[in-house]
Amino acid sequence: MTIKNALLSLLVLFSFQLAIQAQQTNIWKDGHLTFVTKTLVDSEGDEDETDYDAGNDDVGINMEIIKSSELSRRYKDLEYSSSQGCLDMELELKSKGGTFLDGYKSYYSVCYDKEYKEYILNAVIYREDKKKYYDIALYCYTITVEEGLNVLKSIKFLD
Repeated sequence: MTIKNALLSLLVLFSFQLAIQAQQTNIWKDGHLTFVTKTLVDSEGDEDETDYDAGNDDVGINMEIIKSSELSRRYKDLEYSSSQGCLDMELELKSKGGTFLDGYKSYYSVCYDKEYKEYILNAVIYREDKKKYYDIALYCYTITVEEGLNVLKSIKFLD
């Protein structure tokens, strides 16, 4: 193999590795936030100022914004709300996770759907500055729980 061919092979391998590790920023305009996944999710028009539903072959995500004035007492305890969300969706609560988003009160739990054999991260974020709760269900179709947690950790608020 010549040096030229070796360099070309390394360049192709490097480009392929970058493509595998590529990250895509998804935007929920009405919710004023972004999050990162391996490939873009498609919301198919299923978004407005309080609800967002999107997905692709690897991951699905449902988010709902609840104003403090409209919420039940359950949201006052994020750990409880996060784990109770698993039970409300009729899923097995595998474990209580922990906080995940720096600068905000947040908590996630790991749920398991026995029928579809997939993990779901049920998370809650409280934005004290906006007096809003974000209730999130992240469906890990082909990604691991750790990769799902990275999606949650990638959430950035636009305002």
